[in-house]
Amino acid sequence: MRRFSLLFAILLTLVAASRSRAQSSGSAASYTDRAMTRYAHGDLDGAIKDLDIAIAFDPGYAAAFYNRGRALHDKRDLDSAIADYAKAIALDPRLAQAYNNRCAALKEKGDLDGALADCNKAIELKPRLADAYSNRGGVRQLKSDVDGAMADFSKAIELNPRLPEAYYNRGVVRYLKGDLNLAISDYDRAIKINPRYAEAYCNRGAARRGTGELEGAVADYTAAINLDPNHKLAYLNRGLARLLQGKPAEAQLDFNQCLKLDPAMEPVIREHLESIKRQLERNR
Repeated sequence: MRRFSLLFAILLTLVAASRSRAQSSGSAASYTDRAMTRYAHGDLDGAIKDLDIAIAFDPGYAAAFYNRGRALHDKRDLDSAIADYAKAIALDPRLAQAYNNRCAALKEKGDLDGALADCNKAIELKPRLADAYSNRGGVRQLKSDVDGAMADFSKAIELNPRLPEAYYNRGVVRYLKGDLNLAISDYDRAIKINPRYAEAYCNRGAARRGTGELEGAVADYTAAINLDPNHKLAYLNRGLARLLQGKPAEAQLDFNQCLKLDPAMEPVIREHLESIKRQLERNR
């Protein structure tokens, strides 16, 4: 009888512990769900607070660490984001998106070898993860592997034709290779998918200027400025295009605004002006 009572007590303890874990897991999932709603509405601080609570309820919940990493990443707290992605990976080594996101964060910090390793792992785990190919393409581009970058961006587009970053980045590679019309085509696609993509307008403006389409270039730089009034490079490049159009007064206004946003741009502006001067002298 005593043995039966002891066994029954042990079973009750196990059931209670199991129920407690289930409640903690359920609470963690609930807070994570609410955090993702806040994240979707741009409330990063609110999302992080909810994810802190989720992790307190269940320190083994990989999704909470992964999503807190995303929110911290968006707040540009790269070190904390990387730490959360690492914890998510430790808890769930097959979480391909955590490797992919850590790749992006490491790339931003300049750790290209670490970023490349993470992208490779993400692709190994999930061969159809378009974002991982796009991120790896960005790493390869920074490592001067232009052909590898082009192949990765093209693969990302094949897997997800609605990924504007892949078109944008392939456009950058094509621009650097001198394929200006193909670059413009890629920027067109990026802008069609995301009409608020300021960088795509700015870079398409550069490609159009390279083809001599100055009016189109000015229109693109203006679109970039309308989307991002603090886009100093858009002011710089619009000023250069207006100078080539024979509109020095308007160009000067753009250079002034560029310097107002960032006084350190003065030597950059001077260098570009010298380049245009040499170009005009060659064309005489």
